[in-house]
Amino acid sequence: MQEVKLSDQLGAMAIIDELYQKQQLLLEHLDRDKLRSSLTEKIKNYYQTKGLTIDDKTINDGVDLWFDSRLRFSTPKRSWLQRVLIFCYIKRNFLFLIVGFLLFVFFVVGSISLVNSLQLKKNIGVAYSHILASKQSLANLSKELESLSKQDITYAQVPVKKLRTSIADLLNQEKVSRITRPVINDTLTTAEIKKTFETLKKYDFSIKDKLSLITSQMSQLRTLTENDHKLAQLINNQKFTQASKRYPVLQIAVDSVIDSLNSGGTSIDTSQIEKLYDSVDRATTLENKMTADITQLKSLDVPDTDLEPVTALQTALIADLKSLKFGNVDDYNKMIAYYIKLAQTALTLTIVDEPDSKSGVERTHNNTSGKSWFLIVRPMTPSGHAQSLWVKSIETGKTELVDMFGQQVSQNVFDLVRKDKAQDGHIDNSKLCDKPIGRLGFECPSSVKAGRILEW
Repeated sequence: MQEVKLSDQLGAMAIIDELYQKQQLLLEHLDRDKLRSSLTEKIKNYYQTKGLTIDDKTINDGVDLWFDSRLRFSTPKRSWLQRVLIFCYIKRNFLFLIVGFLLFVFFVVGSISLVNSLQLKKNIGVAYSHILASKQSLANLSKELESLSKQDITYAQVPVKKLRTSIADLLNQEKVSRITRPVINDTLTTAEIKKTFETLKKYDFSIKDKLSLITSQMSQLRTLTENDHKLAQLINNQKFTQASKRYPVLQIAVDSVIDSLNSGGTSIDTSQIEKLYDSVDRATTLENKMTADITQLKSLDVPDTDLEPVTALQTALIADLKSLKFGNVDDYNKMIAYYIKLAQTALTLTIVDEPDSKSGVERTHNNTSGKSWFLIVRPMTPSGHAQSLWVKSIETGKTELVDMFGQQVSQNVFDLVRKDKAQDGHIDNSKLCDKPIGRLGFECPSSVKAGRILEW
């Protein structure tokens, strides 16, 4: 048998003693009557030794109250920090959501602030680049102004001087205002960066507006200078000078442009002058054609007395051509072709001799009660074809191209024709007038009057 060490024995006995004491203590607390009796006796002895007289009821009531509370748990009083920590622990799930949401909000706000800050820095760079580009454009315009200022101006001196002065003043204002590249570092706050951007943005808008105004005025100056040179080159041309003497409307157009410039006009419109000048050759060609037309008519032996309608036609056209107007050219060409053909054709005024058609008509004038007599005639060629003529009615004043009209005659001739047709329904002598080649008018007896009508 193995020998037990003393230390092992003492260790086991210490544990046994501890367990015994706990068991005795537990039995003591669980044996209420014994504990109450012992406690009451000790309390009475204590007060007697102290010389205090306390009745048994008070001692018994106090012991009862002690027994009621001795095994009852009382919640210890906690500090505010402990209460907060306990609440947080109890509501930890909800608080985790709140804290997570707040962290997310702070993250989003911080990200937006960072993005805005980066965008502001980028916008500052863009705005500064715009300003530099605008500055360069202004520098180029300044050089162009210097070049244009060296060019001579003949007619547009007043508006050109005004534009040059205005542009120079605007450019000088911009030279005074200088701006340096902003330095953006991490020490600046978002508010400071935003303020820097707003300053650059405002300056950028200002220089853009000024650049736009200067560009517009430079365009006007450029156009005005070019048109002034064009006008001077045109007016100083010898051919133009001669044409303006021949056609005064050219000089009138030039004077109108110059007067407009001297009165403060800011543009030179040479389109009307150029349009008129371009039509000079056409007017000259038409004048030459009119001379050739007269020559052709005279070559057909047309007498001067017959040329009166042609001369009147050409006189009206020449008056238009002096003003370089060509509205009546087509009418002239149509009429001159008519007169030339008329001069080349032999015609006979033949009285209409048809059973169902009138050969004459008698007119009674309401105002005077007088009468006029007309024979209905056709201009006929030797081959028997009707030829149309331009006829002006003495009743309406209208002129029409017709191949039948009423020719005024005396009453005696009218009565003879009426009797002739009344005999057998035909007119034996239907010829009234002749027009030989080389004539524009008919050769008629004195009994034939000048009046003609178009309606009967």
